[in-house]
Amino acid sequence: MVTYKAKGVVPDADRHFAGVFTNGAIEAPLLEESDLLIGVGLDPVELIPRPWRYEQPIVNCGRCAMDDRHVPFAAQHVTDVPSGLRRIGALLPRSTWDLAAVRHRVVADRGRLCPSSERLAAHRVVQITADAAAPTARVTVDAGAHMFPSTMLWPVAEPNRMLISNGLSTMGFALPAAIGAALQDNTGPVIALTGDGGLLMCAAELLTAVRERLHVIVVVFSDASLSLIDIKQRQRAYASTGVSLGAIAWRSLAESFGAAAHVASTEAELTRALTRALGHRGPSLLEVKVDPAGYPETLRAVRG
Repeated sequence: MVTYKAKGVVPDADRHFAGVFTNGAIEAPLLEESDLLIGVGLDPVELIPRPWRYEQPIVNCGRCAMDDRHVPFAAQHVTDVPSGLRRIGALLPRSTWDLAAVRHRVVADRGRLCPSSERLAAHRVVQITADAAAPTARVTVDAGAHMFPSTMLWPVAEPNRMLISNGLSTMGFALPAAIGAALQDNTGPVIALTGDGGLLMCAAELLTAVRERLHVIVVVFSDASLSLIDIKQRQRAYASTGVSLGAIAWRSLAESFGAAAHVASTEAELTRALTRALGHRGPSLLEVKVDPAGYPETLRAVRG
C-alpha cells in the first residue's frame, strides 16, 4: 500500500499494488489479514489522526526515527531504505499472499467510490480526465471532497507524478503546485484537480500560468460549496454554516486572465473540453459542474 504522497512508488498497475493507506476504513479488511505491518519511510502525519486499531506489530524503516505516539511502532530500523529493506527481507519467510485476491479487493474498493448519480459525479470527472491524460500528465490534487476519488482512482505509474499536500492538507495547493511542476518540466501537461473553494484562495495565479505560457489544465469541481466541511458539519448534526460559496463564473474569470476556458456538465462535454485543453499550448480552465450528492457515501467508504 502507499500513502497519498507516495502514490507511484508502487505503480497502480503493479500486481503487488494493494491500495492506498490512510488509517481509514477502506483498507482495514486487507490489513487485518496481515501478520506484520512494515512502514517504509512512513510519516504518521500523513494518516488520519484517529486511534491506531491494529493489533499486528508494525515496524518502521527509514532515514530517521518517527514519533510513536500515533503509530505504536514495535521497532524502528533507522537507515537508508534500500539496505534496511534488504535486511528486513532476509529475516522474513516467503510471502503467502494471494495477489489475485488482493487485486480483486482493490478493484472492489474502487467500485465503492463510484456512487450512482443522474448528473456528472466527481468520480467520473476523475476517471474521464485520467483516461485522457494520466499516461502523459503529472497531476496535483487540492484538499476537499474531490480529493478522495482523485487519490484513489487516478492511476500513477512512478513517484512524484501525483503532488498533494497531505497531512496538513492545505487548500489552495493544486494550482501553485501545478505551476511549479510545469516550470520544472513543461514538456507535458500538468492537471490541477481542485474544488472551487480551494481555487478561490489562489485564483490570481492563473495569471502566472498565462504569463509563463504553461501547459497547466485546471479542472474545477464546481458545486458552489465547501463540500467536505459541509459534510462534516452535517455528520455532527450542526447547522450548515459558512460553506455556501454562491455561483462563480469560472470560465469568465479564466478568460479575463487570458487562459482558455470551457464549461462541462456532462461526460461528453468534459471529454470535448479535455481534448481542446490537451491540444492547447497554454493554460486552460475546465469548469466542471459536479453533483455533490455522492460525496458523503464516498467519505464513508474511505474513512468509515
